[in-house]
Amino acid sequence: MRRAALLSPIALLTSACATRPWTPAVSVAYWSQTPEVHTTTLPAQADALRRWQVSPGDPWAGYAKYTLLTSLDAQPRQVELPDVTLLPEVGRATEAGRHIGAEGLPRDTLWVVDMRGPASVAFGAALSQTAREPVTLVPTFNNWPADDELVPAEETLAALATYSPRASEGIPGARPVFLLDSWRLAYRFDEPAEDTYDNRYILSSSDLPDVQTLRAQGIRRVVYVVLSLDDTTVEEDDLHAVFLEWERAGVPIAMVDLARLEEPMTVAEWDTVWIDDPLVVEPRLTLIEQPGFYARARGGFGGVRARPSPIYGGGGWTFHGGYGGGAYGHGGGG
Repeated sequence: MRRAALLSPIALLTSACATRPWTPAVSVAYWSQTPEVHTTTLPAQADALRRWQVSPGDPWAGYAKYTLLTSLDAQPRQVELPDVTLLPEVGRATEAGRHIGAEGLPRDTLWVVDMRGPASVAFGAALSQTAREPVTLVPTFNNWPADDELVPAEETLAALATYSPRASEGIPGARPVFLLDSWRLAYRFDEPAEDTYDNRYILSSSDLPDVQTLRAQGIRRVVYVVLSLDDTTVEEDDLHAVFLEWERAGVPIAMVDLARLEEPMTVAEWDTVWIDDPLVVEPRLTLIEQPGFYARARGGFGGVRARPSPIYGGGGWTFHGGYGGGAYGHGGGG
C-alpha cells in the first residue's frame, strides 16, 4: 500500500502548524519513521475479531470499533505490510506495557492511549498480558486501509495482526484501556491530491464514556498516554470536549508519556501521578468546530460536505459521507 500525496507541501514550523496547540497528531505526522515492508500473513477476519473483540457482557463493549479488522479477508493471506515491530516507539511501548502491567495498575482508572496506532496496540497487548488485574482493551480504529491512503492504516492493521491481548472475559472491575491512533487527525491543515484516499477520521463525544458512565463503573480518574511530552502539550482536538466535561465534573486527568511509564513505579506511587503530571484542560476553539477543517478533506473527517454540529458538546457532528462515528463507521469517502 502506497502513501498518498498532499497538494500543499508540509511545513512543520510555518503557517498554521506553528501556532496551533501541540497535540499527538503533530509529531506522528511530521517526525514518524517509515517502517520497512515485509511479507506477512494476515489472519482470517473471524480469527482476528475473536482475538480483539470485547466480551459482549463487558460494560465497555459498546465503545469498541472493529472497522479496521473488518477489512480483512475471510481466509488468511500473505501480503506486503510494514514491519511495525522494528519501530522504536513500538518496542518502547511494548516494554512500558509489560512494566506497568507487572507492577500493578491503579484502581478506579480509565486509560486513553493516544499514540501512533501500532504503538498503542503493542502497549495495550503487553499490558493485558502481564497485568495481574483484568484489563479490557477497547480499540477505536475507525478507518480503512487502501492504496494511495493518506494516513497509514495498514500500520495499525499490521499491529492488530501481530500482537495478541489476553482474552476479554467481561469481568466486573476490569481496567478499561482505550486504544487510539494519533494518525487519525494528521495533516489537518493540508488538502489531499485528487487521487488520494482520505482515510483520516475523528472520534465523537459518544465514542468515549460520559461522566455518568464513568461514575456508574467506579471510574474516578483518567490516564492519558502520549508518545512524548516533549512535543505534546494538550489533548487531541477530538478529545477536547469529553476531557473538558470530565475535568469539570471532578475527574482528574494525568498526561504521561512513555518515558514516565518506563520509570519504576509501584501501585501506591500512582496516586502522585495526578499531582505531578496533571492535564489542565483549558477551553479552546478546536479544529473540529471549524468548517474549513472539513472543506479540506476528500472523504476523510466525515466527508467533504460534513460540517461542525452546533450540538458538538452534547455529542457529535453532522456527516454526509466518509468515515465518522458509529460502531463500524466505514462506507463513503475515498
